[in-house]
Amino acid sequence: MKNKTLIKTKESVFLVIVTVLLTTVFSSNCGKYKIPEKKQIILISIDTLRGDHLNSYGYFRETAPNLYKLIKDSVYYREAYPNGCWTMPSHMSLLTGTLPSRHGINKDWHSIRGRKYPKLNKSLKSMSEILKTQNIATLKFAKLPGRLGFGRGFDKDSSDDPFSTNRKFFKLLQELENHKEKDFFFFIHTWMVHAPYANCYFVDKDRMNPEMRYYVNNFRVLGKKSGFITRDFHRYLVENKLLNVKNCVTLYDSGIRYVDRYVGQIIQKTKQLGIYKDLMFIVVSDHGEHFAEHYPGRFYDHHGRDYYEEFIKVPLIIKYPAQRRTGVKKFPVSLIDVLPTVLDFYGLDTPTFVQGNSLLKPRNKKSRKYLVSEAVSESEFERKMIRVGDLKYIVTMQKPFKTGRVNWETISERRLFDLKKDPQEINNLFEDLKFRQVCINLEKMLRKIIDHSISSNFAVEETEISEDTIDQLKALGYL
Repeated sequence: MKNKTLIKTKESVFLVIVTVLLTTVFSSNCGKYKIPEKKQIILISIDTLRGDHLNSYGYFRETAPNLYKLIKDSVYYREAYPNGCWTMPSHMSLLTGTLPSRHGINKDWHSIRGRKYPKLNKSLKSMSEILKTQNIATLKFAKLPGRLGFGRGFDKDSSDDPFSTNRKFFKLLQELENHKEKDFFFFIHTWMVHAPYANCYFVDKDRMNPEMRYYVNNFRVLGKKSGFITRDFHRYLVENKLLNVKNCVTLYDSGIRYVDRYVGQIIQKTKQLGIYKDLMFIVVSDHGEHFAEHYPGRFYDHHGRDYYEEFIKVPLIIKYPAQRRTGVKKFPVSLIDVLPTVLDFYGLDTPTFVQGNSLLKPRNKKSRKYLVSEAVSESEFERKMIRVGDLKYIVTMQKPFKTGRVNWETISERRLFDLKKDPQEINNLFEDLKFRQVCINLEKMLRKIIDHSISSNFAVEETEISEDTIDQLKALGYL
């Protein structure tokens, strides 16, 4: 009898111990995850990619089948917003986790004719600089001006677009193979969706003969003589009676398909190397493109000027290591959230200057997230946007000045849109008096955020602009 009691007691103690252990393990796994042995990160930015032109968003063309497959292993943030509506301020926000009014790379491109432009203050550290302190190899494959700060913190700085030719792309794949056993951060940026829309994958065969198709597909090389590729391609479309919204959208979509093929090859290469599973793979864009939705007659190379959804909503896809998180998220997020998310996942401290928030933090219905975008490409005016929930508020101010490009006393236009009830942004609710207080509150919040951003004391310095950068801006139609 004593033996049976003793056995039962031992069994009970054993069950208690097992239960405690299982509970502990379960609880820790729910709130925590095991950080991969290697920190391997690939960040791909596809310039000018509208979020709603992906077939994963429900678009009628299969523009990005490889991204669609990647999304199944990832978290797909469908409501992602950059913090500027054109390339330079948006990318610097992505890489530093700060608004343009803080990092200062927000001056209009017309001012570059003076051969000077702001550069990133040394007090602000980019993603590459932060990761490099962790002995992570950093490699850049992006035609973004190093002198402005885009080259800081990279062990290897290739200033070519890796998707522009197969030769350049194979160099990228070779570097992946060289680093498969190491910690690494690859920053990859491509202009191949940006105008000129020199690809005709989706163009009907009876619309272009083989000679025309060859010329269009190779226009970035064949049409380089004058140095104004975007302008010259515009002329080519006019001469061949191709310049209309439908054709430009078809050519633009074809560029997405072109880029998607290269993204697919990178994914395939990482699988071949055995690093895909524990790789953090991020795909994003810096801004969208406008095809006459709100400005009639503007449908070729039109961005950087406003904050309608076609200008400012982009895809954000994050494949976390071992697919620890997957699914579609429909709440709004900001590109300044990318840096703190990467650092948070790997257990690294986020610098105090960062204004974004980790997307790994718990979220509930009471979460109130303000999203801010600023820094248009025009010199004579500035627009700033704030979104909270389904409400988007935009102000236009004249003659902006100082680092933050502000002039709150000269606001000439105010717009409020309810994106849930009015997704096409047709009805400006500012004209309705019952929404006036909402607008006042949003403007106060916007001003508070911008003023705080400016007051960070990160002085902006200027640098000389290289001839290569000038030539690139001319080719892309900025100058």
